[in-house]
Amino acid sequence: MKTFTWSLFIICISIIGIFTQSDAFDTNLTQQQIQEAIDYGAKYKGKEVFGSDIVKKSCFGEYPVIEGGIVMSKYVHTAVISAMMNMKEKTISPEEKRSIGESTTFEVVVVISDEDVKAPEDVQIILIQGTNNILPQKVEFGMKRKDNKQSIVGIFQQDRVDADASTTIIVKTRNVQKKYKIDFSDVK
Repeated sequence: MKTFTWSLFIICISIIGIFTQSDAFDTNLTQQQIQEAIDYGAKYKGKEVFGSDIVKKSCFGEYPVIEGGIVMSKYVHTAVISAMMNMKEKTISPEEKRSIGESTTFEVVVVISDEDVKAPEDVQIILIQGTNNILPQKVEFGMKRKDNKQSIVGIFQQDRVDADASTTIIVKTRNVQKKYKIDFSDVK
């Protein structure tokens, strides 16, 4: 009887684990999932998408209002682009869909004070998962904002991160170091 109880317990835990991981940060999207992300983003006009359930889970800090940032997984990136294009009454082209599917990277966008940065190299974005410190393969300027803030984009290889792990994001400039926590398993 004890063996049966333990077996049932292990099966239940396994099933629960499968369901909780099913929403995890997908590094490889099918064309159907890309279309789902496009349709999701198209329900919103422009920046409204940042208030949606899926995109909000990808944000950390006070993003997009003040400082903080967003993890732009393929799904979230596609939904945001779709919402921004919807504002202009445009849609994502088949070539763009193909490019999204073939991409091996994702972005972490952070917002910092523009007085702290003159060049993208003035900012370090580091992902920490357990004992792994993951650096971006490239850092570049994102959008310049009206409120004396600057977006910085860190481009990371998908195969270097654990898509189900809790992650600390460290953003360093000459004058400031900020630490944010996000669970990648919450990012779609």
